[in-house]
Amino acid sequence: MSVEEELEIAKGLQVELMRQLENLETKTDLEGTAIISKTGIRIASSDTASTVADLFSASPATLVSLGINISKGLNQGELRDIVVRGVEGFTIITTSSQESNFMLITHSKKEASLGYYFNKINKSYREIEKLLKDVKIKSAFY
Repeated sequence: MSVEEELEIAKGLQVELMRQLENLETKTDLEGTAIISKTGIRIASSDTASTVADLFSASPATLVSLGINISKGLNQGELRDIVVRGVEGFTIITTSSQESNFMLITHSKKEASLGYYFNKINKSYREIEKLLKDVKIKSAFY
């Protein structure tokens, strides 16, 4: 099933989402930024996000699902962010609420200013979320 069959999104909206993601990267050392549905469909991505990223869209969706369960199980409230830290960089997955069908994922090789990144990512995602209300996810059957 193709992305077009699973999503209802205006082309102009997708272009605006890509512009917002590229703007976030321009102001930071973040790269490979993308909006992904919680079902693992890539909605939009910056120019630095490789087409290979489609292969990895399901992994963040799985992590968010696990994160929601862990956060609830430990009485920590709603999940907001997941950080995956590797030897050569990190990935931040940001969600806003359980009602939202989307997440923002981004990567960086620099971790000295993690607090700065959280601030920039969350500020950008709040703006992007306003645009995402017009994206409809259709039922998918596999």
